[in-house]
Amino acid sequence: MPDRATGINPAMLRWAREQAGYPTVAPVASRLQRPAAVIEAWESGAEFPTWRQLERLALDLYHRPTALFFFPEPPEEPAPAAEFRRLPETALNDLEPDTWLAVRQARVRLLDLAELAQFDDSAERQILRDLGDAAAPNRAAELAGKVRDYLGVDLDAQMGWPSVDAALEHWREAVQAVGVWVFKRPFKQQDVAGFCLDDARHPLMYLNNGQPKTRQIFTLFHELAHLLFGFNHLERTNVEHYVAAMSGHDRQVEIACNGFAGELLAPSEHFRAYAGPALAGGVTDAALTNLARSYRVSREVILRKARNENWISARAYGDKVSEWNQASIENSGRGGGGNYYASQGTYLGQKYTGLAFRGYYLGAYDLDQLADYLEVKESSVPGLEDWLSRKTAA
Repeated sequence: MPDRATGINPAMLRWAREQAGYPTVAPVASRLQRPAAVIEAWESGAEFPTWRQLERLALDLYHRPTALFFFPEPPEEPAPAAEFRRLPETALNDLEPDTWLAVRQARVRLLDLAELAQFDDSAERQILRDLGDAAAPNRAAELAGKVRDYLGVDLDAQMGWPSVDAALEHWREAVQAVGVWVFKRPFKQQDVAGFCLDDARHPLMYLNNGQPKTRQIFTLFHELAHLLFGFNHLERTNVEHYVAAMSGHDRQVEIACNGFAGELLAPSEHFRAYAGPALAGGVTDAALTNLARSYRVSREVILRKARNENWISARAYGDKVSEWNQASIENSGRGGGGNYYASQGTYLGQKYTGLAFRGYYLGAYDLDQLADYLEVKESSVPGLEDWLSRKTAA
């Protein structure tokens, strides 16, 4: 219950911490530069934070409105781990608060999409509705072929795209055109590739914009496969991080989703004829890189396909994956900068941004609400509108 003197509910302090992805008070105490015993005292009701300390907790650490901490009881909200209950603990127990924040933001995005749906006049093609029944772990290759046909993208078009950037944009547009929303954001936790949330009306996924574009393409289809199988999923770049701890149907599905993404991006029949001669002299980095450029995919996709064809040993495959993963960790976080409006537009996507502006142009809501939908300040709306105009005219 809220304290009579301050109005603060100590139970809300603990609930908000746990929901934010801090299982203990230690990291919170470290961020606030206070002893852990002080945070524990706040959560027990023995002591209470000052208003300034409460704001710091609410806004900087837990990302909640300060008013929440005066509620008599927590609002209905799934526990972080419950979002991805099919994954083993080893895939979830080291996730950072920023990752859980991304999942909460995605839940808010679902509410936004429900409100904006009235302005969406796009065709009612729904891949999950039309192909969901075809999703079976032992038919991943068949499902990949059906999905490619449904998306209407043939292999010649894919290999003809001018760059990996163009490939990602084309694939994203194709997936969104069949009823699945694709958002992007930079994740502080670099080994999180992305996640998806199954929703009856607006299934969506988030891609880690900090990952290479080729990796984002793979994640796009890995998460699409999980949506076709009908459940939420969070992907780590090192799949072995959690697959070994899975069993039964869930393990079969995870393996099938990996196979689905690889098969869709590099169909086996074509791969054998096209890549076989290129790798006849050995599965070298140079050969893998050239094939990856041809298919507009990552080297990992090509390497996994080569392993499936037994063109490389399991040990050599594992060594190469470990080498690349280590290089990826060492290179993570590099780059950044760029145009703010282009970045924000890329995160939201042209389709969602256009939908938000359409409702505003129709007078359904004011500039303040539009800024909320776009996750920008009101002063930044014109810049994003200019970005959208240029994208639409391109």
